[in-house]
Amino acid sequence: MKKLLLTAAAMSLLLANQNTQNEALNALKASPFYNQIEAAKKQGLKIKADKIDGLYVYKLQSPRGPIYIYITADKKYTFIGNAIDNKTKKPIHLPKNANIINEGVMFTFGKGKKEIYLVTDPECPFCRKMEAQKKEILAKNYKVHVILLPLPFHRYAKPMSYYILAAKTDAERAKRMKEVLSGSNKWKNFHPTKEQIAKFNKELQKARRAASELEAQGTPSVYDKNFNPIPWPALGEKK
Repeated sequence: MKKLLLTAAAMSLLLANQNTQNEALNALKASPFYNQIEAAKKQGLKIKADKIDGLYVYKLQSPRGPIYIYITADKKYTFIGNAIDNKTKKPIHLPKNANIINEGVMFTFGKGKKEIYLVTDPECPFCRKMEAQKKEILAKNYKVHVILLPLPFHRYAKPMSYYILAAKTDAERAKRMKEVLSGSNKWKNFHPTKEQIAKFNKELQKARRAASELEAQGTPSVYDKNFNPIPWPALGEKK
């Protein structure tokens, strides 16, 4: 009976969320951008919608990154950009999908109590700078969930990522990532098979989805356990 009640509650919550999303999508028709958005959807634009604190909130996922649109509850006004919560001083954004983010985590390292998510590219010079300055702090102060994001304009980022992903344990993957970020060329001696490349690309695809869900604009990007962004130079600093 308890299991049936829990299932019914979950179904009720799912239905409520769907109704709210449908309400928000219907409210979008009042916006002067509605026709443009509908045309863009046919070209692959993805849109998420919800109602938060009396505002209809929309996340448009474009090739250049996420765009937020807000419509007032009375449907009179449309805003583009970031609406800021006056109390928290943070943008009002849609909740992040934890399942998508955690599916994109490739390994975890560190002995700290605080959990953070790190989006990193093994060829990125800024990621290498972060490694040089923060490696001890990361290992001691945090439990770091790593999402590899080899950027397309970095020629060797993918083969470097393949080398890291070929390791069988989290500890070995973390070790290889640190080697690469420190300038090691061991990755050049690794020649993955077609089967391995296919497997690694599936992992990297999940990582790209996770980075997109986090709204990472580049590398390195760091987030707390609630997926709020953290400036990486501030890691380890006492508040």
